[in-house]
Amino acid sequence: MSFRKRKLCFNSRLKGDARCSSAGFTLLEVMIAVALIAIALVTLIGAQAQSVSIATISRFETMASLLAQWKLTEFNLQDYEQLTSGEGNFGEEYPHVFWKSEVNELAVDETGIKGAKGLLKAVDVTVWGDQDATRTYTVRTILYKKPAATK
Repeated sequence: MSFRKRKLCFNSRLKGDARCSSAGFTLLEVMIAVALIAIALVTLIGAQAQSVSIATISRFETMASLLAQWKLTEFNLQDYEQLTSGEGNFGEEYPHVFWKSEVNELAVDETGIKGAKGLLKAVDVTVWGDQDATRTYTVRTILYKKPAATK
C-alpha cells in the first residue's frame, strides 16, 4: 500500500469510514499479550509447585504422627522393666516407613522430683520414610512405673 493510500485510509478511519479498516493486531500488541500470559503462567506454576510441596509435608507429618502414636501405645502397654531402645519398620502396612526409639531412665536432677529414681523413663520415637530420610518426626513421652497392686 502506498504512502498516499495509507494516509487516505487513516483519514477515512478518523471520519468513521470502515472500508479502509485493517483487521488484526500489531506485532507490539501480540508481544504484550504473550508477555502477560507468560507472567501469569509462571506465577501459576510456582503457586502449584508450592502447593504440592506443602501437601507432601502435611501428608508426611500426619502419617508420621499417627504411626509414632501407635508405637508409643505399644511402649505404654509393655512392662516398665522391659522397655528398651530399638528400631524397625511398621510391617506390611507401611514397609517404607521406619522408626527408632530411645529409652532413657530419668534421674532426680533431670526431673527435679526427689525419690523419682527408677520410676520415670523418657521414650523418644523418631519416624522417617525411605523416600526422604532428611524429613523426620520425633515425639517424646514420659512413662512411669506403675505401683504394685496391694491387697
